[in-house]
Amino acid sequence: MTTLDSSINEETEFFPVESEKVSTTGGGDFSNKPSEDAKENCISNYLTGEFNSENVLKIAENRGLTRLDIQEAANNIIEATNKKRKRDSDMLRDFKKTAEYQLCTTLLEMQHHIHKVYERQGKLMEDKMQELMACLGRIGKLEEELGEFRKALQLLYHDINS
Repeated sequence: MTTLDSSINEETEFFPVESEKVSTTGGGDFSNKPSEDAKENCISNYLTGEFNSENVLKIAENRGLTRLDIQEAANNIIEATNKKRKRDSDMLRDFKKTAEYQLCTTLLEMQHHIHKVYERQGKLMEDKMQELMACLGRIGKLEEELGEFRKALQLLYHDINS
């Protein structure tokens, strides 16, 4: 395992890694410090969403980059990824709170509307029920009168026939 491999976390999640301050001896000529443009290009491409394998290959082909510069760029990518994940997590949490609030207010509005409908329909139903009961009362009275009239008619019939 190389020093670069050991500096990257072995866990599946990205976490910022402290860059190592180890000198690069042997293994090629890395004495020339790369231009800030190469490193900034990598970071800006990632931050603008243009980070792709082509940009990685361009950086890898640049012989002016040292192991520490590449490691620092990798750490910056990891930090940027963590920031974006945190931002996404915060955004989802805020969206959830907003959605819950909107749902609660909508449900309360629906509940108030339903109660108003119940009150309005309840008054209409009460009026109709009172009207029905009044009609049934009149029908009951008419039935009594009809019953009395029948009895009177029966008595009259018996009196005529006897």
